[in-house]
Parts: sequence; C-alpha cells; structure tokens
Amino acid sequence: MIIQPYGAGIREAIASNDVEQMKAMAENTKKFIKENGDISTALVELLDKIDQLEKK
Repeated sequence: MIIQPYGAGIREAIASNDVEQMKAMAENTKKFIKENGDISTALVELLDKIDQLEKK
C-alpha cells in the first residue's frame, strides 16, 4: 500500500515502529519532493493569494 507523503502519513509510519514501512515512506517522500518540489512554499503562496483576494 502506498501512503501519500504528508504529515499524518509520515507520523503514522514513525508510530508503526516498522522499519520497512518507514523506509518506504522515506523513499515515497523523497520521490514526491523531487517530482513536486517543496509544497510548503506553494502552500504559503496559495494562502497569500487567498488573503489578497479576500481583502478586495
């Protein structure tokens, strides 16, 4: 099963104490970041744009 790399999924892998699950999550996360870049920056941009549009 593939769990998308986001905070809850990563924390779930950590909590599992399953090294193979943690390694799989780490690889999925590295691949996701390589393909999509740092989404936290995109989120900040999105939130800024929402603020900007709501203030109009």
